[in-house]
Amino acid sequence: MLQLLHNPLVLKLAAVLVLLVGTIIIGTGIILYLRKKLVANSGSTNARVNVNESTFALAAYEGVISKLKEQEKELERLRRADREQANESASMSESVLSNLSSGVVLFNNNNLVRQANPAAKMLLGYQSVAGLHTRDIFRGVTQARITLSPADGGDAASPDIDWSEPGPAALLKAIASCLKDGALFRRVEADYTTPAGEPRVLGITLSPVRNYGGDTVAAVALLSDLTEITHLAQQMRLRESMAALGEMSAGIAHEFKNSLATISGYAQMLRREASAGTEREFAGKIADETTSLARIVNDFLQFAKPEGLQRSQVDIRAMLLDCAHEAGVELDSTGLPMELKVEGDPTALRQAFSNLLRNSAEAADTGVNPRVVAESTATASMATIVLTDNGKGIPADQIARVFIPFFTTKPHGTGLGLALVHRIITQHGGTITVASSPTGTGFTIALPVSDCAGFATKSSTEPE
Repeated sequence: MLQLLHNPLVLKLAAVLVLLVGTIIIGTGIILYLRKKLVANSGSTNARVNVNESTFALAAYEGVISKLKEQEKELERLRRADREQANESASMSESVLSNLSSGVVLFNNNNLVRQANPAAKMLLGYQSVAGLHTRDIFRGVTQARITLSPADGGDAASPDIDWSEPGPAALLKAIASCLKDGALFRRVEADYTTPAGEPRVLGITLSPVRNYGGDTVAAVALLSDLTEITHLAQQMRLRESMAALGEMSAGIAHEFKNSLATISGYAQMLRREASAGTEREFAGKIADETTSLARIVNDFLQFAKPEGLQRSQVDIRAMLLDCAHEAGVELDSTGLPMELKVEGDPTALRQAFSNLLRNSAEAADTGVNPRVVAESTATASMATIVLTDNGKGIPADQIARVFIPFFTTKPHGTGLGLALVHRIITQHGGTITVASSPTGTGFTIALPVSDCAGFATKSSTEPE
């Protein structure tokens, strides 16, 4: 062994082997170091790449979230603007409906009221109409009619609607036709009585309400108060008929009056010359009848061709007390002021009030003392006098005709008394209306005021 160690060749081989092993060890170490270094560097790069990718993705997500939040805010702003616009539109619509002078009632397909403005409630006389059926709303209609025919530009009504049928039936059928068929009805008039008993004339227009598809989903009724217009139209027609009648009849009446004067003259002569007995009695009856006929002719002439008015201040209270005394009527004048003066012709007004009070006396039941209550109110320009008697009243189907010439409810009446009263009052620029019940009739006369100083509705203390 020692010999081998002292052998140079062996030593050289051993040195080479040691060098080779060292080289391998050092190379392996270097390779492992470099590999470790390389692996370490590679891991750091991937980490940086992963960090950068995560950061980008997070930033992108946050950007999307931020845009979504901005869009949500914009959508909320638009929704809020839409709500505000809808509320403003609803508020404006409600304000417009509330301030309309015409009534508006909206019915759904079940004929129930969905909406009604204050004017409609006032015209119909209801505090609330929500949810009411059409038959409940219009149960006070006594007659409905179409005033504009298709030939005059009106709408063709449903053929199954009979507008001559009394009550609300025709109007209810028109509403049903509007809801079902989309029919339009214009210029419908209805005689209507409110739940409180106030008579009115309503103008009604019925229109369908359609959705975007064209289907009828509701019907709207536009209401207007035609009471005053209708009354004025009636007054105008009455004046026109009276004027035409006067022009046509004045000449005939004059000739008739002349003939009556001749007959009366001969009757008076016969009565003077006839001996006592039947002839004298008959002559007296002829004279009396001609006198009565002459009075009727005079009344007619005054009505048909009145003379011009001689205007002055007229004390109404004093005139009514005097006329009541002449007519044999007890007048309750506590509702009249002490000094109420109107501008008018004393003779004509006396004739008008005398006719009214005579009618009151004749209207009283047998055995009942005729009594008239007089009341008055006034404005700066007009005085209103109401005369209410205790008579039997005028039938409802005749009251609208009492001012028409020759219409009378009395067995021996001429039908000129109230026509003459109407003529006198309207000549003075006033109006006269009548209301009646089984317990009495009231006439309301409005005349221009002359002097209303110290007026008080219940101020009279003067004894009757």
